[in-house]
Amino acid sequence: MPEDGQNQLSTPRPSILDGDAFDQLPRLPGLNIDQTTTLNNLRENSSELSWQEHGIYGLSMNEAPKTILSASHVDHVVNMEIETEKVATVSTEGQVAVLRRLVKSSGFYAISSMALPLISLVLSPFLTHNLLPSDYGILTILNTAISLAAGITQLGLASAFFRAYCYDYTSEHDRRDVVAVATALLCLVSIPTVILVAVTSPFLAKILLGQSSLGGFVSLAGGVVLMQNLTVPGLAWLRAENRPLFYSLLSISGMLITLFANVVLVGVLHWGVAGSVIAMGSGYACIFICTMPIIILHAGIRIRVDIARNLLAFGLPLILNYISYWVLQFSDRYLLSLFTSLTETARYAVPYTLGSAMAVLVIGPFTLAWPTTMFAIARRKDAVQGFMLVFRWFSMFLLFAAFGLSLVGTFLLDWLFPVTYHSAVLIIPIVAESIAFYGIYFVFMVGANLKRKTWLTAVFTTTAALVNFVVNLILIPRYGAMGAASSTLIAYIVLAFAAYIVNQRIYPIPFEIGRFFVALFVGVALYIGSSFLALSQGTYVAWSIHVGALALYAGCLAFLGKFPSWSQSLDRKNGYKQEDIVL
Repeated sequence: MPEDGQNQLSTPRPSILDGDAFDQLPRLPGLNIDQTTTLNNLRENSSELSWQEHGIYGLSMNEAPKTILSASHVDHVVNMEIETEKVATVSTEGQVAVLRRLVKSSGFYAISSMALPLISLVLSPFLTHNLLPSDYGILTILNTAISLAAGITQLGLASAFFRAYCYDYTSEHDRRDVVAVATALLCLVSIPTVILVAVTSPFLAKILLGQSSLGGFVSLAGGVVLMQNLTVPGLAWLRAENRPLFYSLLSISGMLITLFANVVLVGVLHWGVAGSVIAMGSGYACIFICTMPIIILHAGIRIRVDIARNLLAFGLPLILNYISYWVLQFSDRYLLSLFTSLTETARYAVPYTLGSAMAVLVIGPFTLAWPTTMFAIARRKDAVQGFMLVFRWFSMFLLFAAFGLSLVGTFLLDWLFPVTYHSAVLIIPIVAESIAFYGIYFVFMVGANLKRKTWLTAVFTTTAALVNFVVNLILIPRYGAMGAASSTLIAYIVLAFAAYIVNQRIYPIPFEIGRFFVALFVGVALYIGSSFLALSQGTYVAWSIHVGALALYAGCLAFLGKFPSWSQSLDRKNGYKQEDIVL
C-alpha cells in the first residue's frame, strides 16, 4: 500500500474487524483450482484463500494452490496494513471479543475452504481421465492466462473495496456508492477487455498455445474473465457485511455448478477443453446472477469521482504485487509449454496441485488467525519470546504437514490419476516443501507488518519472481517438469530468507533457524530413506514403511521442539517461562 494512502488514513474509524482483505487473484471454477480448472480462488478470510472473490472457479485443477497463495498473500498484506492502523481500536474492544468473533465467522469460511480441495479431488482426476494430456495442458495454460488477465483487470478492487467500505466511509449512503462505483469500474474495464480478446484471439492463441486455430478457446477464456470479475463486488459486499454463511453457501454453490457442468459437458457431451472452460464460466455466472440484481436494486451502478479515485489509488499498486505472484506461481507452466510440450505441462500441473494442498489446509487457516494473534503478541512485554515460540512450533508443524501430505499426495496420484502422470511423483514433496517456506515467510514478516513497512512485500515478491523466472529458463530446458518444481522451491526459499534478513534489521527476533534446518534435514532424510526402502516392497509393506517414517518424524519434531536452547536458558535467567505466553 502506498505511503500516501497511509497518511490519508491516519485516524482510525469504526469498521468491521473480523473480515480480512479480499482475495484478489483470479480463479477458475473448473478444476481445482482455486481455482484451477474449476475452483479458482478460495482464499476467504482475508488472507485465507478466497477463491470466490477471484474466481474460485476458474483455474485448472492443477493450479489451484498456486492461485490461492497469491491471492492470499495480497490480501494478507492489505489486511496487515488495515490492522496496523486500527490497532488502537482493536485494543479498546478487547482481544477476547475480537478473537471470539473471528473464530465464529471463520468457521463458516472454513467450510468453503475445505470444500475446494474436496471438489478438486473429484474434478482433477475426472478431467485427466477424460482429456488427453495435451488437452489438459491446453486447459492448464488457459487457466494461467485467465488468472493473469483477471488479476490485472480487477485493478486491485477487491482489496480496495474492503478498505473503502470498512474503513474510509462510514455512512450507509457512501458505502452503497462504494459498491456501485466498484461495480461500474469493473464493467468499464472487463467488457472492453473481453471484446479485445475476442478480436485478437487467433493472435493470442498463437502466443499462448502455439496454434492460431485454437482462438476459440481463448475467446471462451475471455468470457470467463468477464464473469469472474463481475462476481467481485457481490462477494466483497457479503464479506464486508460479515455474512460468512451466505458467502460460503454462494461460493460452494458456484463450485458445485462448475463440477456438475464439467461432468456433463466433458464427460457426457465430450466437449473437451471447450466444455471445461464453459463449466468454469458457469460457476461464476451463478454467483453473478445471484448478486448483480441485488447490487443494482440496492446500490445501482454509477461513477462517483472521489470514490473511484480512492479505490484506484489503493488498488492499482496491488497489480504489480499480483503480477509478481503470477510470475512466481504460474510462469513455469507457460515456460514448460514453450520449452517442452503441453503434455509435460499437464504432467507438472497434476502433482503440483497435490503438493500444494498445504496452501489450502494449513497456510489458509493460519493466515486467517495470524493478524489478530500477531498484534496481540506484539503488545506483550515478552513479544520477542512469543514470536520465537510461534516460529518454532508453526515451522515444525509445516514440516510435518509437508511430509504427511506428500505421502497422501503420492497415494492419490497412484490411485486416482492415469499412469501417464505417475512418473512426476517427485514433484509432490518438492512443492510441499516450497509451501512450507512460504508459510514461515508470513512469520518472518512480523517486523514489516508491525512497523508499517508492508511495501517491502512487493520488493520480496518481485525478487523471488525474478529468481523463479531466471532459474526456470535454466532448468526447464534441461530437466522439464522437475526443473520447474526445483525453481519453485528455490524461489520460495529466496522469498522467505530475504524477508528474514531484512526484518531482522527492522524488528530483531532471534528465530531459531538452526533448529528449523535440523528438523528440515531430518525430514528429508527420513522421506528419502523410507522411499528407498519401500521401492522393492509390496504395496502394504511399502506404505507401512512410509507411515512408520512419518510417526518417527513426528517424534523427532516433538523432541526438537522441546529440546532446550540458549534462548530458553536466557529466558529462565530472566524469570520468563514459556507457559506465560498464551497464543
